[in-house]
Amino acid sequence: MPGPKGRATKRRRVEGGEHQRHRARLVSVLETPDASGVFMSCARGKERKAALDLVDVLNEVRRALTQHAHALYGDEHTHGTAHTPQPDDIEAQIRGELAALRAPRRSARITPLETDTECLGFVQCTPPVDAARLVTRYLEDVLHTGESRSRYVQRLAPVSALCRAEVDAIRTAATRVLPRFFPADRPRTVRRTLTQYRIEPRIRSHTSLSRDVLIPLVASCIPGEGMHRADLARPEVVVLVEVLKNVCGIGAVDAYERLGKLNVQTVAQRAGQDVASSRVAADAGRAGVARGDVPTGAERPDAERPDTQRPDAQRTEAEPTEAQHEGTHSHPPTTSSTDKA
Repeated sequence: MPGPKGRATKRRRVEGGEHQRHRARLVSVLETPDASGVFMSCARGKERKAALDLVDVLNEVRRALTQHAHALYGDEHTHGTAHTPQPDDIEAQIRGELAALRAPRRSARITPLETDTECLGFVQCTPPVDAARLVTRYLEDVLHTGESRSRYVQRLAPVSALCRAEVDAIRTAATRVLPRFFPADRPRTVRRTLTQYRIEPRIRSHTSLSRDVLIPLVASCIPGEGMHRADLARPEVVVLVEVLKNVCGIGAVDAYERLGKLNVQTVAQRAGQDVASSRVAADAGRAGVARGDVPTGAERPDAERPDTQRPDAQRTEAEPTEAQHEGTHSHPPTTSSTDKA
């Protein structure tokens, strides 16, 4: 039942807030310092659903990584040593609950943003969330389980820096991101190129910058001039340059080909085929054992060849020895005089 005129009900306020968070525009990331994010391709007409699915998945991955870190290093590194009231301290509990209610609401660290582009979404990650790490862990899980956890999310492109789609801004962002993937100092004992890379720009709804401009621009920001070289066939690192309207994102990944070019559905399909092949092989092996096709140790052919294992003293008289063979060939039979005649 709708509320009074000019006043939204509680449910509508909640839904409206979620809707407004999703309707925030991509350009707003330029106002967030050190923000990263994930460009996401998806099925047509499923941009909102795919973005919300990706937010849920990345939040689950982030919680799993956080729990793993707590298990390794303990909670004191993240939560400090604040005093926790005892269960019987009722007044302290009430004061703590009231303080939590009065505290400002914590902003979401992973939020979807509207791109106004078909088949394309964007999810923003605010520090300390690392978008590239979350995407890599997510695809690793898909590779092991074969479950994509979303019907609509397709290709992912994590970017570690976002800036305006201008030459100077892109140069600054690339100079900040790329050194972590390309060492600047080469040891004297290393003669070969340290890192082979490929730059993959994708340009959408933008005409000022082209591939011919972006590729050499980003390549010039790779540290260690002359140390690293481009390799389109077998790159160790793939540099992602995503340009959408007036926003540019730059990132790099080192497992691009192994993770299906960061396509969730491709990785899930590949993992499913591997699991199916393993099951077929296991079923065939069990069926062979049931039919008796697989020989046991007593029935193996090598157990039926005692000749190769018996010593010469145990050979039968019908088997000529090596000396007898030599005697046969060294003394040919003589012919009599009558035979000659």
